[in-house]
Amino acid sequence: MLTALFVIGLIGLAYWRLVAGYRPAPPGLAVLVRSEVAFIEAAAEVLFPAGIGPPVAGIDARLPHYIDRHLVALPMDKRWQIRALFLLLEHLTLVMPGDEPAGRSRFSSLNAASRVAFLENIERHRWMLIRLLFIAMRGVLVLGYLGHPTNLRELDVAPYEIDRAVSDAELLFPRIGGLVSSIEWGIADRTTDQPRPPLDPDGPRHRAYARSSRDAR
Repeated sequence: MLTALFVIGLIGLAYWRLVAGYRPAPPGLAVLVRSEVAFIEAAAEVLFPAGIGPPVAGIDARLPHYIDRHLVALPMDKRWQIRALFLLLEHLTLVMPGDEPAGRSRFSSLNAASRVAFLENIERHRWMLIRLLFIAMRGVLVLGYLGHPTNLRELDVAPYEIDRAVSDAELLFPRIGGLVSSIEWGIADRTTDQPRPPLDPDGPRHRAYARSSRDAR
């Protein structure tokens, strides 16, 4: 009887720690669950704060959606590695508590100052393995943050609007993974015989990156 109560208590504690208290995940996600979304948003808020660097802050850059699309494109083993990384860092506060009375709460439940202190601790930890956890997490999040259209444009690395050239290669070979029947060009579409102006460094950016900062969030 005592063993059964102990097991039930452990299950209840695990549910409270791992599942309870998270707000619902935003719509449009294929892989991430609400606990992972909470961790990503909490980390993004302090890693990429508003008013510093590019105009769209981490909390506004829709990182859960970017990371979700990234995970969908990965092999299953790599996908689970990244999800395990988020899970580990969300609950690493159990053994490396934050700087507040409730410092052993989940990472996403800590206040911003405690989250900053926690990330600084693992970034500078004497064990290389702990530091690698921070490097891996930051690497995943920074790709989505800097890949946001508005931030790319602000950094002057958004792609240009370029008129597609059609050479013999486009007439002979389909896109990677496509069938020959998918080739959409004909001889009349060839442009290699026509002189084309050089790319203008001050020319327009691709239309997907031409929205205002407010609209691009």
